[in-house]
Amino acid sequence: MVRVDERDAARNEAEVSCRRCGTVVGVRKNSASQTSIQWRGDAASTCTELAERRAAGLHPALVPKCEALTASIDEAVADGRVPIT
Repeated sequence: MVRVDERDAARNEAEVSCRRCGTVVGVRKNSASQTSIQWRGDAASTCTELAERRAAGLHPALVPKCEALTASIDEAVADGRVPIT
């Protein structure tokens, strides 16, 4: 699911839900190789992939990204739901 609200529109962000856990983040693409992700509220704690890595003893700052969220964002970009601005 992708939705743009007024606050995000001012920042050119689209909301993207992770297809694995449903965590919602704001996403902006300024180029094909650049992606800005704005975590919403407690999204970092609701991400199941990051939680699993933390449970395995990895510090959150050392976890580079959530693969499932990255795939969800890539899908939203490919479908045109997240425009490259």
